[in-house]
Amino acid sequence: MKQYLHLLFALIICNGITYSQSFNLDATSVTIDACTGCAGPGNNTNLNALSDATLNWSIIDVDIPEGWEFSNCFPNCYPIGVLSGVLNITSGQQYYLNCHVYPNEIMGEGTITMEITDNGGTVEEVTWTALIGSAGIIENILNEDQLSIKSIYNMQGQQIQELLKNELQIVVFSDNSRKQVFITE
Repeated sequence: MKQYLHLLFALIICNGITYSQSFNLDATSVTIDACTGCAGPGNNTNLNALSDATLNWSIIDVDIPEGWEFSNCFPNCYPIGVLSGVLNITSGQQYYLNCHVYPNEIMGEGTITMEITDNGGTVEEVTWTALIGSAGIIENILNEDQLSIKSIYNMQGQQIQELLKNELQIVVFSDNSRKQVFITE
C-alpha cells in the first residue's frame, strides 16, 4: 500500500512540474492616463521568466475610440498594426511589456488586452486601460479611489486654485499621488 501511495505522490509531483508556469506578470491591469495632445502616452509592466520558454503573444481585444492607434513593446517596440509575436525567454530574466496609445487629439477611454501563452499551457492576460482627456481621469480617480484634490500647480510650479481649460497642470491628490492633466472640456 505504501508503494502505491509513493507512486501516486511521485506522479502528482511530476505532473505538477510538467504543467508549471514558465512566467508571471508584475501587473495584469495597467492604466495609461494623459492629455489629448500628449504624444504617444504609454505605461508598462514586466514579465518575469521562471523558466526557459517560447511565448506567443497576441492582442485579443481592442475597445478604443475611432481614430486612436496603439503599439506594443515586448521587449522590442513594434510599429502600429503589429498584433502578435513570439518571444523566447530565459529563466531569471525580466522583460519589458508596454503599450503606447496614440489618441490623435481625440478624448476618450479605451482598453487593449494582450494574451500571452507558453507551450506548457500557461495563459496570462494584461489589459491596458487608457484614459485620454483629463476630465474623465479626474472623475474616475476621485470616484473610484475615494480621493480628493489636495492642490493644483501650473507648469511653472505655482499653485493655482482651480483646473484651467487648455493648459497642462499637475494635480496632487489627498494620497499625495500626482497626475499631469490637460482639460479640454
